[in-house]
Amino acid sequence: MFPTRRALYVVCVLLTLLLGSSCQSEREAALDGVDGDGGTGEGGALSDGGLDAFTYGGEAGIDGKEGGVAPPKTTSPALLLNDTALYPRVIRLNVGARAGTLLASVITPLPSGHLGGAILASHDDGFSFAAIGHIDDPIMKSGLCCSTLYELPRALGALPAGTLLWAASIGGDTSAQPMSLVAWSSPDGGATWTRLTTIVTGSAPRSAGGIWEPEFSLLASDVLVCHYSDETESGHSQTLVEQRSTDGIHFDSRTDTVALASPGARPGMANVRMLPNGTFVMTYEICGVAGDNCTAHLRTSNDGWNWGDATSAGARPATVDGMHFAHAPTLVWSTKPGGNGRLYLVGQMVYDGAGNVAPENGSVIFANSERGSQNWWELPAPVPVKAPYDNYCPNYSSSIAALDDGLIGLEVATQWDGSVCRAYFARGLLGGTGGAEGVKSGDRYRLVNVMSGMCLDVSGGSTKAGATIEQWTCNDLAPQNWTFTETAKGSFSMTAQNSGLCLAVSGAAAPGSAVEQQACDGSAGQAWTLQNVGRDYYVLRHGAASLCMDDAAGSTTAGTAMQLWTCNDLSPQIWHLEAQ
Repeated sequence: MFPTRRALYVVCVLLTLLLGSSCQSEREAALDGVDGDGGTGEGGALSDGGLDAFTYGGEAGIDGKEGGVAPPKTTSPALLLNDTALYPRVIRLNVGARAGTLLASVITPLPSGHLGGAILASHDDGFSFAAIGHIDDPIMKSGLCCSTLYELPRALGALPAGTLLWAASIGGDTSAQPMSLVAWSSPDGGATWTRLTTIVTGSAPRSAGGIWEPEFSLLASDVLVCHYSDETESGHSQTLVEQRSTDGIHFDSRTDTVALASPGARPGMANVRMLPNGTFVMTYEICGVAGDNCTAHLRTSNDGWNWGDATSAGARPATVDGMHFAHAPTLVWSTKPGGNGRLYLVGQMVYDGAGNVAPENGSVIFANSERGSQNWWELPAPVPVKAPYDNYCPNYSSSIAALDDGLIGLEVATQWDGSVCRAYFARGLLGGTGGAEGVKSGDRYRLVNVMSGMCLDVSGGSTKAGATIEQWTCNDLAPQNWTFTETAKGSFSMTAQNSGLCLAVSGAAAPGSAVEQQACDGSAGQAWTLQNVGRDYYVLRHGAASLCMDDAAGSTTAGTAMQLWTCNDLSPQIWHLEAQ
């Protein structure tokens, strides 16, 4: 077995606790190369801060917009905990009197002298956090990694609704003994914790492999599922596995969810979310595959237990230009905006379509309005991390909670402060700025539809007035290039390069009205208001109406005519503007 991020993380942090070492040599080595599962580890000198928490948030970023309702406030990143903090998680409680409270957890040194869990709460929607409890257990001395935080939405066995579960990998430092996944429970919102159960114990000693990264989901049948990564299965470097329980204590029915045919493949780090329609979505990384860099993948299940062919890698979430995440992906669901709600995805590193580290590395998250299918689009990360690399600290397994009806994301992310890995939190916009920021009058753009991945095109390259506007395979030709001219604040006319005619609505504006090109005349029928919804992503509203340019019926077929339709916050109405 080659060393993984997790193994080096456990060893390095243990040495830090015992010897005060900063593991600086490991950090320097990590900058020079990586291995198949995530590279060389890094440690950090620990401060004496214990569980002291910063109880203030960052300065407000956006206070309001002239002439309209003030958007929700954003904040600049602020320290969550004044000490080493690893594997952050943040959730919003939904049950009982504590509903609305935000809870964050990290792995951190405890006063008892070993790593444990710290629980922090926010009662003001993520403007501030304060420490309220910790998980401290002697078994953690054998090595602690890869924790998860979960609230039971409904009663399970003797556990009432609202019970909190915190689970982690135990035993990473004991090479002669098998590792285990252990869960603790809290009945009081995270203030006190008791060891609940050992979910599973590995089938081989730690020296032959470990079990890592627990993740919980509750099925509609009130069965609790624990997903985890298993290095001990014969014939595989690592598999993704699930087991289930009807009482939260006894888990059985071990089943592979992702077990690829290549013996070196390493699927891991599952995140699972249940959508309102009953569909479950899982994201995970796949390492150990030639030509790949632990790319994030996705699959769905109709019931949360049956995930399809375990030998299939699944889909790869990506934007229209091929940008994708690698390493430690996490997923969050928001019921708003739009009829489908939104999925938000974050990963440690960002790669472009050619497989190179992208300039946006560490500064973006992805959004999707189609329950995980089709393309995703980019949003600025609330906590940008400068140049993260394949290592267990910078932007590793960052966590997001959606707030304010999906308008705000509260992110907790880690980064190196010198030789100490610390967690930061901030509130950021999940819906973009809402204006035309980033679009320059007189510049030429190509518009790529998020749903179809196709370009806005003049049908047949026509130069005649009345020609249909459609979507077509992007081809770098003039009929797909449009010059934007600002006619009023945030409102533009759009002129086709090949014809010199303007994007217009055929007849009266109404849902289903056709979009065509006409002689430019400055009329209201040729005015398009741009609404930013992400990094270079926009909705095109027709004038001041609540009608948007739309890929009819969400078609992915070349030649589909564009239309006006009621604005609905779905990807058939979202366009990526690419400067030409």
